[in-house]
Amino acid sequence: MENELATAGGFIERYDHMILSETMKAMYGNSGFYNVGDWTNNPATLEAACEALVIKHLDQVAMQQDPISILDAGCGLGTGSGVIARRFGNAHVVGINISEKQISFAQEVNAGIDFRVMDATRMEFPDEHFDLIVSVEAAFHFDTRKDFLDCAYRKLRPGGQLIFSDMLLNNTDWVGNWSVPTANLITDINDYTKLCTGAGFQLLQCIDIKHFSIKGFCNYLRTSMQLTDLADGLENSVIAYLLTSLKKQ
Repeated sequence: MENELATAGGFIERYDHMILSETMKAMYGNSGFYNVGDWTNNPATLEAACEALVIKHLDQVAMQQDPISILDAGCGLGTGSGVIARRFGNAHVVGINISEKQISFAQEVNAGIDFRVMDATRMEFPDEHFDLIVSVEAAFHFDTRKDFLDCAYRKLRPGGQLIFSDMLLNNTDWVGNWSVPTANLITDINDYTKLCTGAGFQLLQCIDIKHFSIKGFCNYLRTSMQLTDLADGLENSVIAYLLTSLKKQ
């Protein structure tokens, strides 16, 4: 594991192989989404559940005025960035991803969004640049989560929000041992919220939505994909699936 995480290249190559595989693209209906979804309202498809999860993040925006400068950190193949752009039509939306291949895909299918190859822990933007930073199911991959929080705080304007989903894991066997830095293996929600406030943020919300996210996804794997072993292993490995909203004072 240490050798894989010693350079970003090992992570990028393996993640590209997974997310860009024909099997994975077919599973997600060639939608460009890649998350576990929000199953609260019993969506008919995995694609619909994935879009609902992005919308669930955006529903946490608590600003008096709509944000005009938005970052999607760890944007994957860019489909979620498109949801953000449609929700906030007057905003300039930037999507960043550490993978050149994934950013290339995003640029091809999501016109009008500013996609850039960039590490979310070392963002190359001016300080106090964004009104809103969104990150859907990516922070546990960042090397490290703490560095991401510290960087996000600097890049947000006063009053700006960071809204993100994240997983606490008791093991990484099912999400990929290569994909989660050891420093991110926090198992206690109180320790997690202390990490957030330690970066300087005001904690607006940190709720466990495991029942509506990972459990719904695992039920989909069992009933629609007949992937029972994967579903059981993944569900048992996730302690909590957190939806967190933070504010920069």
